[in-house]
Amino acid sequence: MRKVKLITVFALTAAMALALIACGGNKDLSIIKDMTTEHISIISVSTLPTLFDTVELTDTNEIENITQYLKRLNPGKSNIDVAISGMAYQIMIFNDDGTETKVVLSGNRYIRINDNAMRSIPYDEATVFDTVIGNILLERYQNGYEGTIIKGKVLSVTSATSGSSIACDVQTDEELVLSVNLNTKRQIIDITGTGRMILLVGDEVEIGIDGNNAADQVFITNHA
Repeated sequence: MRKVKLITVFALTAAMALALIACGGNKDLSIIKDMTTEHISIISVSTLPTLFDTVELTDTNEIENITQYLKRLNPGKSNIDVAISGMAYQIMIFNDDGTETKVVLSGNRYIRINDNAMRSIPYDEATVFDTVIGNILLERYQNGYEGTIIKGKVLSVTSATSGSSIACDVQTDEELVLSVNLNTKRQIIDITGTGRMILLVGDEVEIGIDGNNAADQVFITNHA
């Protein structure tokens, strides 16, 4: 009888230990899952390398779009020891009570919440953030951009040896053909959610043109 009791005690102790480990190991996910829009005062989004200037979001709908995206993610285990690599988004979430959360999306493969270990995320889920932030940026361009925004279809692309797109010809919706220099510090935002950062012939785009007739920002709105 004593042996049975001992085995039962050991089993319960082991189960409790595993439960505590599981809870502790998922605290970073709880931070995201428990977020509520009404307690967030501001979200800032930046990238490395620079894809766009740091964007500060205070609009409730924009904050809701970011938080709902994060809540829908299905990260894997938190035992991945990798450095941030490739193109990375840094999302800073500032709460009304003064607390803040840092979320890093790295290389369309990983997510890190605060200083916890990296977690893997499905590529298809990771690249959706390009659509979420891209649509926010595109709307801001459309509403307040001081340059000219052209919409059209890519007719030809000039690429660097690295493969990056440095120039293109665009047939605008007004049937004009414009040559656009893409060799700027800005890069291409693919708001279709497939994570592509180069142009292909046939892509539908919206391009902000600055005073020097160079692209300030390029949005791929539809793939060829």
